[in-house]
Amino acid sequence: MGVAVNISTILPALNQISDNVLRPQFEQEKATYNLFDQAADSQFVNGKGFRIPSYLRPPTGVGSIAEGGSFKQPGAETNDDMYVSPMSLTMAFEFTGRTLANVKDASSLIKGMNGLLEMRTTALMKEANYQAFDDGTAARAIVQAVNGSTLTLYNPLAHTPLSGYGSTKGGVHLRVGETYDIYDSTFATYRGTVTVTALTNTTATVNAVPANTANTDVMVLSGSLYKAPRGLSYLINNDTGTFQLLSRATYPQLKSPVTDLAGASISVADFIKIKNLLIARAGVGKAKTVTAIMSLAQDDALRRLGMNFKRWDGDAKTFDGSFDKFQSGDTVTFIDPDCDEDRIYLVCKGEIKKYTERPFGIYNMDGNSIRMRSGVSGYGSDAYTGAIGAHYNFGTSDPRCHALIKRASVTGLATQVAANA
Repeated sequence: MGVAVNISTILPALNQISDNVLRPQFEQEKATYNLFDQAADSQFVNGKGFRIPSYLRPPTGVGSIAEGGSFKQPGAETNDDMYVSPMSLTMAFEFTGRTLANVKDASSLIKGMNGLLEMRTTALMKEANYQAFDDGTAARAIVQAVNGSTLTLYNPLAHTPLSGYGSTKGGVHLRVGETYDIYDSTFATYRGTVTVTALTNTTATVNAVPANTANTDVMVLSGSLYKAPRGLSYLINNDTGTFQLLSRATYPQLKSPVTDLAGASISVADFIKIKNLLIARAGVGKAKTVTAIMSLAQDDALRRLGMNFKRWDGDAKTFDGSFDKFQSGDTVTFIDPDCDEDRIYLVCKGEIKKYTERPFGIYNMDGNSIRMRSGVSGYGSDAYTGAIGAHYNFGTSDPRCHALIKRASVTGLATQVAANA
C-alpha cells in the first residue's frame, strides 16, 4: 500500500522552491523593479525606517572685511535625516488535501507546487513593477464616468492625461476577480469596495458601484492605501508636503526638476531643457549619468522625430526608414510598458535604492511554510494555505539628481490601452 504524501514530506522542498523558482523570477526580471540596486549597510531605526543622513544646507557667515575688520558670526550647516519605511506586497496561495493525496511522490509534488507558486509569483512580480511607478497609494485606475455598473476609466485613447500619475492606463492594470477600494482624488473619502467582474481596455464592470462615485475617483488595491511600496511618482516630483519624513516646505531642495508639457508633443528640445535644469540642481557630473525611463508611447514619439532624416543608400537592397532607439547625448533610454504613457523619468540610477526589510519568499515566521485552514467551525479543514511576499521600499538619497517630464502628448502613439483595444 502506498503512503500518502503529507505536509512534513514536502516542507524541505518549499524553501528550495522559494530559492530556485520564486527568487530568480521575481528578482531577475528585466523591469523597473529590478533596475535599482539593494541599499547596503543602511541603519534601521525602529518606528521610522531606514536612515538616510542628509546634508541639506551649507554653513553661513560668508563676508568681506576691511583691514583690521571683524568676521561675521558663523552659522552652522544644516544636517537632518530622511527615512525610508519598508512597505509590503503579498499574495496568498491555497491547495486542497486531495491534491496532496493524489500526488504519488515528493518529486511530482514539487512540480505541482512549482507551477502553483510560479503563477502567483509572476502575478505578484507584475504588481511589484506597477508599484515601481506608484506613489504608495496602490492606485490601479482612475474613474472618468459611471454608467450603471460599468466604470469608464481615464485612458489615452479618449482623455488628456491628468497632472498626477495613473490616468493613462485605462483598465489594463486591473484584474478580473480582484477587489479594489474606491476613494476620491484626495484619498480622504472612502466610497466603497468593489469586485471587478469584467474588463475592457478602457472600462471596468463591477459588482456594485458605491454611491457618490465620481470623476477622478481612484481605484486602489483593497486595504492597501499607503501600505504599498513607493515608486518613481513619489520619489521624482516637485510636490509640497512630506518627503521621506522631511518637509519640502522647509527644504525645497528635496523637490526634483519637473517640466509639464501640458499636452504638447515631446521634442529633443524638451530633453535639453530638463537636463540643463537637472545640471543646475545637481551639477554636470550627475547629469551625465542619468537614464530616461519611459513608456512605449514616448519612445514611439521620440523615434518618429528622426524618420525625416533617414536617407536611402543608393546601393541598398532593403528600405529601412526606422531607428532602433532614441538617445540624447549620454542619456540612454530604458523602456517599460508599465510606465505612465505621458511621462519620462530621468533618473540617476545609483541614487535610487531598494531598501529591503524582508526579502521575497514564503511567510514562515511561525515555523510553518504552509498551514491548515481553520475551517468554518474552527476545527480544521482539508485545505492548506500559505503566502509569499516581501517587505521593501524604494528611496533616494538625492532627489535633485532626478527629473521628470510629464503630460507629454499621447495622441496616436503606441500605448498599453491601444494594444489591448
